[in-house]
Amino acid sequence: VNRENQQQLQMHIKSVIALYSNGQIQEALDSVETLTKDYPKEPLLYNISGVCYKAIGQLDAAVKSFEKALALKPDYTEVNYNLGLTFQELGMLEAAVKRYEKALAVNPDYAEAHNNLGVTFKELDQLDAAIGCYEKALSIKPDYAEAHNNLGIAFLELGQLEAAVECYEKTLTIQPDHADAYYNLGNAFKELGQVDDAVKSYEKALAIQPDYAEAHNNL
Repeated sequence: VNRENQQQLQMHIKSVIALYSNGQIQEALDSVETLTKDYPKEPLLYNISGVCYKAIGQLDAAVKSFEKALALKPDYTEVNYNLGLTFQELGMLEAAVKRYEKALAVNPDYAEAHNNLGVTFKELDQLDAAIGCYEKALSIKPDYAEAHNNLGIAFLELGQLEAAVECYEKTLTIQPDHADAYYNLGNAFKELGQVDDAVKSYEKALAIQPDYAEAHNNL
């Protein structure tokens, strides 16, 4: 691709990303699919089409797009990460682990990949491995609310209730409207026998998200 073509391609990509950001996913997908015919060796286009397919729930098509991108650029960190997310959504947990590990081999400071690798390990009932991943994510990005919340979930499952409470409180310091963290905090307080604190936490979760069924049930 010569420089003029490259500049044109960058303009096209910007317009596709604008469509996607505007919630016009199908239009973005149609545009990027057309572009892949003109620029069949551009891995970024397959990454974008994969993200679009994933957004509209066509996960198998997303996998194919991400795999095309990786065939052109095997160490493409973002694509390995996106493919990991897609495999995770498909319940293909071992495959997801491999993809996150590939992303991290290229970029060891990818906090989101450490976090999602942790979630995958938790789904595989490997709680110690999950905790290690969340802690690694937090060592890179200390204000990562989701990783604090996930670490709390793992501690709660292990019965380490005070540690879980601390994690949820950190989550809420960073992101005060995190309904899940209030719900999880309520569960931890309930296990600790602190009923009033549990009730307050569930009520705060419902104030943020009134249709939070589990919080209603636990009240």
